Amino acid sequence: MVDKENKNESPENVKSLKIKKYKFKIKKILLQKLNEKKELTKKLENELQEMKKLAQEKDNLSKEYLEYLKRLQADFENYKKQQEKKKKEFIEFANEKLLNNLLPVVDNLEKALDSTKNENNLETIKQGINNILKDFHNILMREGVHPIKALDQKFDPYKHEAVMSFETDKYPEDTVTEELRKGYYIKSKVLRPAMVKVAILTKQKKNTEKEN
Repeated sequence: MVDKENKNESPENVKSLKIKKYKFKIKKILLQKLNEKKELTKKLENELQEMKKLAQEKDNLSKEYLEYLKRLQADFENYKKQQEKKKKEFIEFANEKLLNNLLPVVDNLEKALDSTKNENNLETIKQGINNILKDFHNILMREGVHPIKALDQKFDPYKHEAVMSFETDKYPEDTVTEELRKGYYIKSKVLRPAMVKVAILTKQKKNTEKEN
């Protein structure tokens, strides 16, 4: 019995046993590493799938935003066209209203012209013309058009157009002494400047003012 145990514990057997244990240990380590790599690979695959899913969602969202922007641009273009159409219709309607207001004036002008056939109706013609002028002024007032004050006012290049000037000592320098053509505002804007004649002091008067 002793001889058999001694035989099993021979150097060759011990060496063989150590080799088997070492191989088993290496195999165990390799299997562990392989399992770890499998788990890591599976984890990376899952992360890759999540990233693909996220990328697809972002791509879908980008497409939705792009479609939304296209619709928004189309809506804005339609809005611009509608506003331009409304603006055009408003201008046409405003012109229609103004022209309709002018029709009675035309009627009165035609009546005044008919009355000129009778030379004895001069007073009637004069009254008719005054009524027509009054109608015109009323229409202009309703449209926000009113005359610019010019006579005896100090010359203002914004609302007066000086076409004549003369030397005088009767008026202060740059005083409007005569209105050759009326000027008009529309609201607060100058529609047409008044055409005026402006006073300029004589050289003698200017020298006198300088001495004083």
